[in-house]
Amino acid sequence: MKPRLAKLLCAGLLVAGCGESASPESGITALLRVSGAQFVSGALAPDTSAKGSARISGVGINNTMVYPGEQNFPLTGVVTGVTALVGLKDDAGYWILPAPIADLTTVGGFVFTNQLTFSPLLQIGTETLILRGVAADGTVGPAQLFPLTVATLPPPAGDLVISLNWDTESDMDLHVVMPNVADPTMPIEIWNKHEVGLPPPMLGAPPPDPATIAAAPYLDFDSNAACVIDGRRQENVIFPSPPMGQPDTPPPPGDYIVRVDAASLCGQSGAQWTVEAFLGGVYLPGAFAQWQATDADTRGSHVAGSGRLAFTFTIPNPTQ
Repeated sequence: MKPRLAKLLCAGLLVAGCGESASPESGITALLRVSGAQFVSGALAPDTSAKGSARISGVGINNTMVYPGEQNFPLTGVVTGVTALVGLKDDAGYWILPAPIADLTTVGGFVFTNQLTFSPLLQIGTETLILRGVAADGTVGPAQLFPLTVATLPPPAGDLVISLNWDTESDMDLHVVMPNVADPTMPIEIWNKHEVGLPPPMLGAPPPDPATIAAAPYLDFDSNAACVIDGRRQENVIFPSPPMGQPDTPPPPGDYIVRVDAASLCGQSGAQWTVEAFLGGVYLPGAFAQWQATDADTRGSHVAGSGRLAFTFTIPNPTQ
């Protein structure tokens, strides 16, 4: 941000935490994160009666339901001023959002647009999104308030889903050991080096047919692999439901083992992860674990069988 603009913003700023300029902090502690914007420590005041001339209008929010860890949440609007402020009520800080494009339908208006990211630590319940305009003299206009509903992100569709989520840009790996119906003495481990839950092919044996592969459980994504940051921070092992009209085949009966391997913290100080299982779209009782991974968790080799034990569970045999 240009020094003059920073001074203008703070000269008449009616919100806490502005100081003399935008904060050098990255905003990693905030529940709302905005790419390409300047972070300012301190909560943005939800003052709807402020007398500043800058106004926010034409706000486009497609959905008022958000999820912890959600990314690419679109936000657009028009400010009759030099820039916009955006933040959640009582958050650790807020963001100075540029509005570089003139709006031809609004006198003195400029368009702002961005993709919002919500922290995985966002609590289930309600939040308030606050938008305020800033005039050229630094005065801040009245707040526009938008209530948001924070809901649990539903698991991917599947007969059985084991879902891992974490809160920093580190590399966590989900490992799921499942029963091998063909040879109970040789369980199958699904992880990023063996993504499909089929036994390793035997030497000289033909490969499995496409229908068998399509019906097999699989790891859907290797997030932040080798610290190539994709921002997803979620991995799922999915036992797919059969196509419509086909008979339902339950997950293989037997014992399941779920581990989480901290492959690398990628320069972060730690990573808090949660992993849980859903059977038929319903939470499987007891199939939940949470841990704060530190540097100690990254030591050693990262191979089949690696990782911290999260939980075990058993799918009963329906014939017994």
